Amino acid sequence: MLSLKRNSWLLCLLLSCCQKADLTVEPENTDAAEGEAKPASIIGTGEGSRQCPYTVTDLLSAENLGNEPVWVIGYMVGTAPRSMNNAIFTTEADNQSNILLSNDSLCTDIDRCIPVELSSAKSKTNFSLPTNTSHFRKCIVLEGTPSTYLYRKGLRKVSAGLWMDGFDISTVAPQGWNYITISW
Repeated sequence: MLSLKRNSWLLCLLLSCCQKADLTVEPENTDAAEGEAKPASIIGTGEGSRQCPYTVTDLLSAENLGNEPVWVIGYMVGTAPRSMNNAIFTTEADNQSNILLSNDSLCTDIDRCIPVELSSAKSKTNFSLPTNTSHFRKCIVLEGTPSTYLYRKGLRKVSAGLWMDGFDISTVAPQGWNYITISW
């Protein structure tokens, strides 16, 4: 009987050691609130995809991005109660209807920001400044529809997002770099 138990245990051990491990699966974000996107590897910018989201500058300079959802990366720098002229660039705000995104984490200029409408209760809970003061001036990636909001180019119908505290946008979208292609 002992020999049978030992052989069964040995067989189980051998089978478990031979399983293939999938190292390409990204870890789950156990701290993510319901409705937030799972972690994504940002490998560039300018495509509007999850891995290459548009930047705030991309949205501000675009002629037409269509009306399909896109991903946008930026820093949450404030909120604008009822008007961009009322913009607040501190954590002392109670407006939950929108946030302001910028490419610069220290931005206080409304002309360098896009407003993001937070229309659902879930988006207000997950992304508004009053309920997320610990993410103030931190990086976020949001999926929404480019549209006019508060009389400016902005983002509406937010359907997903991911806080990326500690992420530096310049690592994937360096400002002022000139790219030269060399071929031979």
